[in-house]
Amino acid sequence: MFGSQVLEVVIGLTLIYLVLSIGCSGIKEVIAAIFSLRAKTLEDGIRSMLKNGPNDLTAKLFAHPLIQATAPEGQKPSYISARMFAAALFDIVAPPDANQPRTVQSLRAGVSQIPDTKLRATLLNMIDSAGGDVDAARLKVEHWFDDTMARVSGWYKRMAQKIIFVAGLLLCATVNADTIMILKELWSDQALRAAMVAQATQKAQSARPGDPASQKISLQQAAKDIRDVNTPPIGWSPNANGIRAWPHDPGEGVLKLLGILLTSFAIVLGAPFWFDMLNNLINLRLSGNPPPVRGVEASTK
Repeated sequence: MFGSQVLEVVIGLTLIYLVLSIGCSGIKEVIAAIFSLRAKTLEDGIRSMLKNGPNDLTAKLFAHPLIQATAPEGQKPSYISARMFAAALFDIVAPPDANQPRTVQSLRAGVSQIPDTKLRATLLNMIDSAGGDVDAARLKVEHWFDDTMARVSGWYKRMAQKIIFVAGLLLCATVNADTIMILKELWSDQALRAAMVAQATQKAQSARPGDPASQKISLQQAAKDIRDVNTPPIGWSPNANGIRAWPHDPGEGVLKLLGILLTSFAIVLGAPFWFDMLNNLINLRLSGNPPPVRGVEASTK
């Protein structure tokens, strides 16, 4: 009984974390779209490849027709393939000639005119190690681009986590998503635990967060998910002395802030993490409750 109660409390808490994480992911996507964060991060990553000192080939690259065609008119792309990058870069350093195909010699001559020492040395090293094959040189540039984009993805992920944490902190403060308070209410209310477990089981059977269909879930949908649970253990109470009211005691106020911070840090882990956790907990609970022995079988023992 005690173990089952602990598991149900953890399931209810995980459900709250999941729903809030989905809401914060929606907020992050809105902010990223408004400020074109993906496009700016991509541009910064390419600039780190092509700029050394005052010289910068980034503007020329983004003005290339191949790159411009990857985004709506007047906007910069948020994604560029390695193949497009290499093709556009080769066109810039060694413009195509209608009379003869591009050769390693023409590439080397064009790269030698680049004033940036670091970029010139990097490209010359790729061309010289290609063994006189233009396609091999292009492939090396593509690998260079892919390696850089792996780091750029890390930049964007860290920035996104910061946005999610701030959004989560504001959301948790708004809806009083206090981990300590949630644990107390779930532990003391069996009906609430049962309702949360039922909702968690239904949510575990839904689409995985991260799927295209799940990415469309907004903050309003997340709020609806919480309201669907009977008396969710979050929210501020109009009763000044209630458990969901802001405490007057300084010590309890510190605990309230700590509980909200704990929820905010949990949200940073992301909806996919909490969805997997919820699935594992639901499976654990189901595997821990075998069907009861029938009366006829019991009487024969």
